[in-house]
Amino acid sequence: MRKNAKVFIDPRSTINYSSFYIKGLYDVFGKKNVRFSEKYFKTLTEIDMLMAFVVVERDITKKIIIDYRDQSDVISNAWLWADIYAKINVNKNTLPDNVPDKLVCIPPSFAIKLWNPYELICNLFGNFVKAGIIKRSKDRNIHLQPVRWIRNYLSLLKRQKLEYYEQVNNHTDNYVFFASTFWHEGMKMKTNIFRKHYILSCYNNPKIDYEGGFFINKGVPCPDDIPPKLLFYKFIPNSVYTEKIKKSRFVFNTPAVLNCHGWKLGEFLCMGKAIISTPLANELSEPLIHGRHIYLIDDIEDMDTAINILLNDDELLFRLEKNAKDYYNKFVAPAKVIEQIINKISHLA
Repeated sequence: MRKNAKVFIDPRSTINYSSFYIKGLYDVFGKKNVRFSEKYFKTLTEIDMLMAFVVVERDITKKIIIDYRDQSDVISNAWLWADIYAKINVNKNTLPDNVPDKLVCIPPSFAIKLWNPYELICNLFGNFVKAGIIKRSKDRNIHLQPVRWIRNYLSLLKRQKLEYYEQVNNHTDNYVFFASTFWHEGMKMKTNIFRKHYILSCYNNPKIDYEGGFFINKGVPCPDDIPPKLLFYKFIPNSVYTEKIKKSRFVFNTPAVLNCHGWKLGEFLCMGKAIISTPLANELSEPLIHGRHIYLIDDIEDMDTAINILLNDDELLFRLEKNAKDYYNKFVAPAKVIEQIINKISHLA
């Protein structure tokens, strides 16, 4: 279903989250065969924070949703509209029984720089008109409101091209970098607890040259036991953040808001990092195996042990790096995700 196919993307799609998959569509179908159009999406009334596109070949049209939301449920109108519903955060405990074959579990992704500035501005204004954004200032979907819409597009200028993420750089022996948001729910939130323990474990380890800490939003109470030098109030530029992650000997992952697979996991796999992670709450299309692709810990008591093992065991470290990169190349790369979806379409046909 690719030789003579054309792809049309709903211009309402949330562009920063969709950029990864648009790159996949370009790679699989050719950039000239991928366009934005409102024509095919009249009956899709609830776009929410989704990407919708159709693949048209001869007189056959297949409708696809990519759901990259943190939530583990599905959007009912989009579910009914789609032939294939691809979703990152699939959780068997929250899905209805007898889920049809249309559901495809896909791995986590992240935003990338997709176009040069001229192309971005052209797509911004073109889709602004096609999606009728000017009429949506009070839309309940904040991502369709004009200010957020424009901000989402412009945010891609600060991201890196996929090729930059994919280029593997050698880590620095004892340098560890980790920076993340301190979520407003407070220290009772597991994400904050795990990240705090990881930050302090690395900071207090005399063998580690640690850099990073928590980004704190205005009005959010600071944890008393986090040294002030580990708190910052301005986002680190993406280019700086990515360069430091590449230098880091290992990295840390834990499920984020609503136990979702965050952007960090997708970025870490793409960069071929040795990943320490707490258990993943949601499904993956293919499992990440402890000791092969990732180093899993059950609770904070295992954190120091994992850090010290990866500080001293170069063989394990290199194995995790290589296999994380292999996993990305086989299952996570944009073209691989699109091929997974297209293969599912072919199977249904």
